[in-house]
Amino acid sequence: MACMAPLSVSHSQDNSPLTDEACAEHTSDVGKGLYRVCFTYTGENWTHADVAAIALDTEKPVAVIPVQYTQNSAQPGAEVNGQNIGFEWNSITQQELARRLSAAGFFVLTPTIQMYGENWDGFQGLEHFIAGVHKGNKHVQTVLLTADAHIAVEQNPFPGAQMLVTGVHERDLAWEARIQKNIAPFYEAVGLSNIGARIRGGLSDKEGSSKAWHPLIERAAEYGATVTIIEAAQAVQINDLAGSIAEGRTWAAPLFDGIVAGMIEHARKTGSAPN
Repeated sequence: MACMAPLSVSHSQDNSPLTDEACAEHTSDVGKGLYRVCFTYTGENWTHADVAAIALDTEKPVAVIPVQYTQNSAQPGAEVNGQNIGFEWNSITQQELARRLSAAGFFVLTPTIQMYGENWDGFQGLEHFIAGVHKGNKHVQTVLLTADAHIAVEQNPFPGAQMLVTGVHERDLAWEARIQKNIAPFYEAVGLSNIGARIRGGLSDKEGSSKAWHPLIERAAEYGATVTIIEAAQAVQINDLAGSIAEGRTWAAPLFDGIVAGMIEHARKTGSAPN
């Protein structure tokens, strides 16, 4: 499997929205330019983000399209034919969604775990960055589009297409419904069921447990509930129906279009329509 480089953003990354004064109040200062994040994490309350607000200089609606999968064994993602495809598929979805959203007039951020390190500290950086953007701006939508495993486990009893949303903080049901409405035609056309929006996990309060809530969602949702990890389908389904994970880029084009249409609709309904 060929490795894919993270998407390069077209806007300047030279200047950070964060000041050194704001960062001095926190114990961690990681990332560069637009992707700098300053936060304090003690491990005592992992669904809370003690993070400096990242206020962007834009009047556009903001879209955060992350890559959370690693090229090492830290979080490699689902398997297809004995190979982990998390990074490959997440990179494809980041590229396709970011390109569409930029064309639609969004201010698009494309953070990756690679920017902060493919390890525990890197996940803290990525997750707190997303939380900082939600904390610092009114109109932010975060969508991480990935591929699910095909083996049911306790915290994911129905692997496949679904929209994982906050369970600790108040949900934005209208946003969830707009996304779901716009992607429904894709699932009907390809013959796959879509569970819809559901709360992720909640089976453990142990620090770092995969049975617990997902910190990427919960930390950002503390400051705005429009954040989700969407499972496009089981990875094996994408591979079988598209012909390969790489060919999923074309096969899932209507899904990418639908997600963006839902995000545009939400921006218009909340008074932050793209220019």
